Amino acid sequence: MPRNLVVYGLAALAGLVVYWVLRTVLGPGIVTVLALVGLVVGIVIVTRNLRTNRQVAEATFQQRDEALTFAPVPGKAVLYVFRNQFVGRAVGINVVIDGREAAQLKSPRFTRILLTPGAHRIAGYTGTNKAPAPGEGTELVANPGDIYVAKCEVEPQMVGATIKFTPMSVDAARADLQKITRMVVPDVAEI
Repeated sequence: MPRNLVVYGLAALAGLVVYWVLRTVLGPGIVTVLALVGLVVGIVIVTRNLRTNRQVAEATFQQRDEALTFAPVPGKAVLYVFRNQFVGRAVGINVVIDGREAAQLKSPRFTRILLTPGAHRIAGYTGTNKAPAPGEGTELVANPGDIYVAKCEVEPQMVGATIKFTPMSVDAARADLQKITRMVVPDVAEI
């Protein structure tokens, strides 16, 4: 996050310098028109990204508290996926497990999904990007009774964004998950 703030600050400073140079060279009238066009383009991009969010079911406080006990389920593995990143927090990330949409997460939210034992592949995408190909994503081998945690992060690119899932231990993620007040009910209870 601090690294991103430095980059954003430098980009804002560079933008002001370019604006001043263009205003000096082209005159204030043309630069004002260009600035308005840039503002409209920015609004269109943000609106398009937010329109891809869909209505998701929020868990009750009781369901959230029960999930945060991190109790194992006999014969199944439990996967927690959470987002607590500031970058792209309003845009929903579609979490895909084995090619099936499991949930959509905005930040800060988490979900809890039961997994059948065996190999699974976790991937994600925003609504403006194409769905991940069958071989893309992070592989997870689920063992019965185990608990897995994956932190979902958005990595902005020049065009679009990359979704990354970082495996974490339950102990390392417990504090982050306790701070998140909203839990999303997954689209599918078990994969």
